[in-house]
Amino acid sequence: MLSCGIKVLKIMEKKVIKEHFWKTGVDGDVRLTTDDLGWPEMLKEEALSDYPETIFRHCIEIVGFNLLFYWTRDENFYTIETVKNPIEVRRIYNNPQWDGVCEFLKAGIGESGPNTSSAGYVIATFSNPTRLWTDLIIDGVPINQVLEESAILTWD
Repeated sequence: MLSCGIKVLKIMEKKVIKEHFWKTGVDGDVRLTTDDLGWPEMLKEEALSDYPETIFRHCIEIVGFNLLFYWTRDENFYTIETVKNPIEVRRIYNNPQWDGVCEFLKAGIGESGPNTSSAGYVIATFSNPTRLWTDLIIDGVPINQVLEESAILTWD
């Protein structure tokens, strides 16, 4: 037992969540691991914070990014589309035949992101972006926890 207010940090072991995902790692690694979950370092740097609410509010409210993320709990993709009025939160079901390579890459067209062959469906709308952090709940789980358990794949 340590005293004097020193905290002991438990270093989490990198765990593979899904063997064949979509170019989350470097050097062609397509495995989804625990290291890939949560906010990417690039967004933390842009938001000048590692606090999840600050990063989210920076991305959604200040910059107006659209987000694409993959929630590992239910294995579905989600989008938060800030360009729409009202803002749409959409669930995109994973294609059970998907091999981790997006259809655009198979066709040699480019790196446009995963194509699940589904337009998905709107699960929530928001007229005010400031309400997403406090009011967005997916399957009974608040957005902050959903994003902690998600690979945030694209933002634009």
